[in-house]
Amino acid sequence: MLHGSAGGLTTAGAALYSQNTSGVPDHSENADVFGAQVRLADFNRDGKADLAISAPYENNGNGALWQLRGPSNGVSTSNVSLFGPKEYGVSSGSGIGETLLG
Repeated sequence: MLHGSAGGLTTAGAALYSQNTSGVPDHSENADVFGAQVRLADFNRDGKADLAISAPYENNGNGALWQLRGPSNGVSTSNVSLFGPKEYGVSSGSGIGETLLG
């Protein structure tokens, strides 16, 4: 993730997130496509941008979404939420993580 500045994008404070990043639940599996879509928005309505990350093929095609909280100093891997079929009580292959609509 790159940060923006008045002059455009900057690598200062850049961060790389994966399923193997400390604090991100689960682990990387072949062909999950973690990061297929990302979206910054204030999902928990605390006035700070949170990062949503999709992986449409997580756990053999079941799909999942991660929410990384956005404290005042940037995105954090503390208290990351994972949303997949079992968290919603829906059937496998339900398409969770296929799209992040804006």
